[in-house]
Amino acid sequence: MTTPDVLLATDAEWATLIEDDVPILEAMRAHGLTGEPAVWDDPDVDWGSARAVVLRSVFDYVPKRERFLDWIDRTSRTTPVHNPPALVRWNSHKGYLRELEAAGIPIIPTVWPAAGSTVDLAQLLDERSWVAAVVKPAVGNGGREAVRVRCGEDLSAGQALVDELLPTREVMIQPYITATEDRGEHALIHFDGRFSHGVRKDQMLAGRAFSMERVLPTVPSEAELALAQRVLAHIGEPPLYARVDVVTDGDVVRLMELEVIEPVLFLSKSAGAVDRFALAIRDRIQG
Repeated sequence: MTTPDVLLATDAEWATLIEDDVPILEAMRAHGLTGEPAVWDDPDVDWGSARAVVLRSVFDYVPKRERFLDWIDRTSRTTPVHNPPALVRWNSHKGYLRELEAAGIPIIPTVWPAAGSTVDLAQLLDERSWVAAVVKPAVGNGGREAVRVRCGEDLSAGQALVDELLPTREVMIQPYITATEDRGEHALIHFDGRFSHGVRKDQMLAGRAFSMERVLPTVPSEAELALAQRVLAHIGEPPLYARVDVVTDGDVVRLMELEVIEPVLFLSKSAGAVDRFALAIRDRIQG
């Protein structure tokens, strides 16, 4: 059996890749590389046999975070992993946003209750004069466990989440940014630090299932592109792939998230995007 050049790490639910990632295999073949998906915590996978491992749909890492990070550390000793262990560890806790904010990157204002503390959500919203807020864990992905609440309405769901998480996990509480509904949250996808394409994301807290059909191509503003470059410059060495999610709040472009672990790259939303990604993978392997 021929060993593939590239193993695309997945989780068991998406063992054969999400639909948006399937074309990566053909695009790599067009550039002389073979590739296969492999479940990251499958003990039978020989990760050391490949020339590179590229993280893709490892969406289940959140409840297995330490085991996942240990796996990346072990794997990287024999095979280059993209993105690399130190960057993945840093990005796997939303506390990276605090570091970026301290470096001058505008983010959504955030309260960071520590694990073991208590929070009265109604009091916090009143003190901050926040009309609406989003409550979510500091380690999470895809909007899972996130709750949107409004001042003056029933806050029980948000308070229940706070009470459930805080005994053992750090929480983030942010004002809800209405610009995510009108102008929308924009995802700026980069390969090797270079902008590839942008999309207007589906509204994650709209009370409906995610739909790729509601994700639309967009041309980011110069201010959005500039913010993304500032964020990536803070990292230092350009990652193989990065998705910089931003929102224009009034006249300020704010960073929502920097995703360098398992972001959907919306390759199907831009002609040539999958080819650009395959070329970036090839260049990493060839050095």
